[in-house]
Amino acid sequence: MKRITNHGFLLMETLIVAIFVVTLTMFIYTNSLPLMGEYERRINYDDIDSVYAANLVRKVLLKDENLASLTAGILEGDVTIRDITDCTLWKQTALCDEIKNQTGIVPSTLGASNDGKIYITRYELSKLKDEIKNNQRFERSNDRGIRTYINYLPRFTTTSVTQGYRLIIVRNVLTKTSEIQKFANIEVIV
Repeated sequence: MKRITNHGFLLMETLIVAIFVVTLTMFIYTNSLPLMGEYERRINYDDIDSVYAANLVRKVLLKDENLASLTAGILEGDVTIRDITDCTLWKQTALCDEIKNQTGIVPSTLGASNDGKIYITRYELSKLKDEIKNNQRFERSNDRGIRTYINYLPRFTTTSVTQGYRLIIVRNVLTKTSEIQKFANIEVIV
């Protein structure tokens, strides 16, 4: 009677385990890479301080008696986005200036051309995103941050949100070595 030997069994077992480990590593890598990118985006986009600052600006905006002129033409489609950073446009000028100083919506302190801004637009961003894509909005080289942020925001097409406004703020935050821009947005329901 012939005896069957186990030559090659160790090689097959090693190959099966190696394929299993490589597959598991690829699965972990492909699922964790987008999470790391999302984490890096969240550092500058919609961080908690910027969201609170946007909420504070929204509250002041809703109390302002000049809200109708600040938002004129936006829902009708005549204007896609309006820069309302200038506090002389507001009725509560002193309060607007104080809120901007407290929240970091100020000109750059390091001489960069990245100033803090307050924008108001329609909540649904399809038209604005198309204008940015066609270089009709924010075409300067130092507007890259706001372009990227608006492209990051999702499009909403339901009728319940297309009739509202979106407040977008750009803050300048001073770190130990430089100044970075942080972005946030919040819905404004009139």
